[in-house]
Amino acid sequence: MSSREAAARSLRTQLLETLRPFLARLDKYALIDFPNYANVGDSAIYLGQLACLRELGAPPPRFICDFRTYDRAELGRRIGSSGTILLTGGGSFGDLWPTGQELREEIARAFPRNPIVQLPQTIHFETRNALQRARSALDGHDDFTLLVRDRRSLEIAGNEFRAHALLCPDVAFALGPLARPRRPLHPVVWLLRTDKESATAGESVGQGVQVDWLDEPPTRLRSLSYALTEAVRRPTLGRLARRLLRTVYTPLARQRLHRGLHVLAAGGAVVTDRLHGHVLSLLLDIPHVVLDNSYGKLSSFVDTWTSGIDGVHRAASIAEAREILGQLITAPIGLEHESERA
Repeated sequence: MSSREAAARSLRTQLLETLRPFLARLDKYALIDFPNYANVGDSAIYLGQLACLRELGAPPPRFICDFRTYDRAELGRRIGSSGTILLTGGGSFGDLWPTGQELREEIARAFPRNPIVQLPQTIHFETRNALQRARSALDGHDDFTLLVRDRRSLEIAGNEFRAHALLCPDVAFALGPLARPRRPLHPVVWLLRTDKESATAGESVGQGVQVDWLDEPPTRLRSLSYALTEAVRRPTLGRLARRLLRTVYTPLARQRLHRGLHVLAAGGAVVTDRLHGHVLSLLLDIPHVVLDNSYGKLSSFVDTWTSGIDGVHRAASIAEAREILGQLITAPIGLEHESERA
């Protein structure tokens, strides 16, 4: 067993033990904010959450929604005044990606007595006004648990919120070690952000292929999910559409994760500034180099959980990443030829 695989198994165990007090005794509960968009990392989180719930013996959730299909009245009917609300983990706790934060605050205000568990998030606020709005919503809640996935976020939580805060590994670790789905096509895949969290936009990477997994080809499942999302809002179709949409969420997340794993496995090595580029490369046992995003999310995460693991390297720049790659790719790798592709 490689050190990367051992680390992946250890982090999965830590994750389950941290979540056990919150998930093992669930009865009536909801899972809020399915990631119905292209970002593979959030689909990995969603599938990891389902894996944790199964592993810890929780029944299926009584209500699932994404931010477009949230319905306050329907949520209340499904879980009553005592059911638990689970908020999906990720990197949206703050004002950089406001849609998820607005939904989180709306639910905290609308359900002040239902237990709410925020599954592991990174906390980052650009403005004090946004932080104060979040504090107002969360501090007014009677039973809000805030799980965070790095020590810097834990410090922010302790300083800024009254909610019980706890350090927890990212939920994607529940997927455990993964088999590489293909042989490498390239010496290196550069999975680099093309959104507002990028710290390296416009820089040339040199050797290898550069991609971002926000580029999602249209699929039947995705089209069906969008059509059902629209139908949920129609009074005559809403209830049926919601039931059908729930059956689409998990296979759609699996499809997106499958795409992301193929992106990463196309490289003999990976360089990434996406947190789940790092997490999934670790689970796939692929040597990789971690660059930071715009506000230090990856460096704080690595410092908390994955620093020192063999095959996990850190670089402060594209140039430094290229230097590390020069040492990683000294031996030939089994590249798949075009004629070998299925």
